[in-house]
Amino acid sequence: MLLYCFMYITEKAVCCHYLIVSKKKDMIEKLTLKNWKSYGDAFLYVEPLTIIIGFNASGKSNVLDALSFLSDLAKGMSVGDATKKIRGGEEWILRNGTSTTTLGIDVYDDEKECTYSYEIEIGRNDAVFEIRSERLVKQSKKNSLVLLDTAEGNGSDNTRLSLTSYTGNKDKRRELNVFRERMSLQQLVSLDIQKDVRDGVLCVIEHLKNIFVLNPIPSLMRNYVPVQKELKEDASNIAGVIAGIGEEARGALLKRIGGLVRNLPERDIEEIWTDTVGMFGRDAMLYCKEKWTDSTELTLDARGMSDGTLRFVAIVTALLTLPERTLLLIEEVDNGLHPSRSEELVRALKSLGAERNIDVLCTTHNPYLVDALGTELIPCISYVKRDKDSGASVICTMDENEDLFNLMASGSIGMSMAKGKI
Repeated sequence: MLLYCFMYITEKAVCCHYLIVSKKKDMIEKLTLKNWKSYGDAFLYVEPLTIIIGFNASGKSNVLDALSFLSDLAKGMSVGDATKKIRGGEEWILRNGTSTTTLGIDVYDDEKECTYSYEIEIGRNDAVFEIRSERLVKQSKKNSLVLLDTAEGNGSDNTRLSLTSYTGNKDKRRELNVFRERMSLQQLVSLDIQKDVRDGVLCVIEHLKNIFVLNPIPSLMRNYVPVQKELKEDASNIAGVIAGIGEEARGALLKRIGGLVRNLPERDIEEIWTDTVGMFGRDAMLYCKEKWTDSTELTLDARGMSDGTLRFVAIVTALLTLPERTLLLIEEVDNGLHPSRSEELVRALKSLGAERNIDVLCTTHNPYLVDALGTELIPCISYVKRDKDSGASVICTMDENEDLFNLMASGSIGMSMAKGKI
């Protein structure tokens, strides 16, 4: 259990604020970045709600790209295909002047009361990206076990990576050979490996697979879509996903969504629902009813709904329908939303994330959203800046900022951000 302490000024007194953050249960706790895109050597603590702020081109999006890249590898994608998906293209993966990049995550396993630390190093062989090394360590109160590690002398075979794995005997390790083009954890799942190793491999793979990147595109949410089960990253099929839920559960879901989005427009949304069309009811559309006066109501389908409303509906639907223990990534989370509705968004992210055991990591430029977090969530704000000497991106936590006291005394964190002080 971690105890944060920081002071802030009110109109009448200087106060000391304490925030107790409990050890997270069975979730990704930390991301490590080495020579990844704009980063030299940095790390990010992942909280139940993590907000990343910073100037344009500071490197905020590169954090989300790293997690998305790891998730693609865990889902079985080759390194070559995963690098091609990266924003900006594969030529930007390696920090300028470097030959390899290393990404790592720490995953806490509540049941086993241990942390699994996984690292993967990626390099370029001529024009082809390949895996240079991998390492998986189990850390507990009792000891630290190197479950997987790269064997020495891996330079002779360009297609195979040699690993050693824990066997239960500290003096004897098992040799394993895997393909360099794919994450070794994916390849080891089907092998007969020692239980501690298998548990660690499965834990890391499961959490990486449960990373979901949400980038709602309102223009794609305004069409009829087939009834289906899994939400797409662009939320274009949101009406189909809601319509695909059983009638009783769908009613409860729509009631929750309606309650959350009610106050977004200038006038209240009275109701939100989906209807299917066609003889077999295979396509669906999203609808809402807005109340403008005591006697005037306006019914709209998704084609008439605002971008901000559609994005908000997509976010809360994701929080209500994605599997538990998902890490939800959202860039510019408040895009299209009026600043006065920031508190509504923060309330939804906090309450639904806690209710569904879903962690949310998002970026924002909105000072009102930062202020809507309140003082209790200051330790959950990270800001990205460029090192003045090297130009590399650096991640800092707000509660470690030496000027935090002065920033809060002069106004608010959000307003300090808007003035370029953070």
